[in-house]
Amino acid sequence: MIRWLAIAMVWFLSTAHAGPGVLRVGLHDDPPLAIKQANGQWTGISVDLIRAINGKLGTTLELVELPRDVFTLGPLPDVDLVATLNVSEKMNERYELTHGFYSTGLAIATIEPAKETAWGMVKRIFSGGFVILLAAVAVLLTLVGLLMWWLERRPIEPLPKDKAALSKALFWAFEPVIGYKASQHVSRGGRVLGTIWGLFGVVLVSGLTANLAAQLTARRLQPSVKGAEDLPRVRVGVIEHTAGRKFCDKRGIARIQFASLEDALVALDQGKLDAVLDDAPNLAFALARGHSHAIVLPGTLANHDYAFGLRPDSALRHQINAALLETIATDAWTSTLASYLGKIN
Repeated sequence: MIRWLAIAMVWFLSTAHAGPGVLRVGLHDDPPLAIKQANGQWTGISVDLIRAINGKLGTTLELVELPRDVFTLGPLPDVDLVATLNVSEKMNERYELTHGFYSTGLAIATIEPAKETAWGMVKRIFSGGFVILLAAVAVLLTLVGLLMWWLERRPIEPLPKDKAALSKALFWAFEPVIGYKASQHVSRGGRVLGTIWGLFGVVLVSGLTANLAAQLTARRLQPSVKGAEDLPRVRVGVIEHTAGRKFCDKRGIARIQFASLEDALVALDQGKLDAVLDDAPNLAFALARGHSHAIVLPGTLANHDYAFGLRPDSALRHQINAALLETIATDAWTSTLASYLGKIN
């Protein structure tokens, strides 16, 4: 009897003084979701959300760094929660997924085309079709001038007075429109040719002016990759164990695999790649902090949500989901996203 009383007393004292439970969270360096700083501390969108959830649960947070492939391969990690997963059928079979907390998709990064220099524009103008056009106009002017000379040098037969008056009136009607005085020519053929050439000249000058204006406008060269339809014909970099790699494999797109997004973007800068395919937030975060010559093309592919993963038998599902939904409904969550990703539309 005394023995059982002692056991009961020990149990009571231990439970009475026990603090809140420990929430073990597995994660890996995956900016901007989880960012491991030089001092070993963790920040990022997912980490800030987990800390907010932990505060609402009243638990003690323990962050455990795990290799990236442990999240998708082999036995389940020995943690209460894993961060962060793409919501997919495969992940739903492996984990008990929480509610999604951010919607995104794959994006394409490529090198931003450089703005054309003044010397490049001059070379383009005088080495393209515009020079041929100018040469053709010069030849045409010469031919028309020779034809006019031939018409004007022939003997002139005077017209009857009424026909001469009619001819003069008709040519007079054209003169204000084309800015040409047919009366300066003595032959009827010269006046006809001059009037026709004047009308043609109005169109010709307008066309040359428009063409030259277009040629003189500085422009940006088009990027070699404009969208997903270009990926099969260019060198594409992806990150191992990511949705980008799965996207390429599913569609038979040749890809070069890298251990990290930074490695892929360095290869893009060095001209070893034409495009990098990864989640839009990851690319936006990386390019905002370096790689100034790269751009992210508008639009996303294979859209999905981010969520956390729980063990299938976890008793924390309802508590974590409730705390998650409460957190992402606040203005503070919007500010958190903006602090990592910039302006939120």
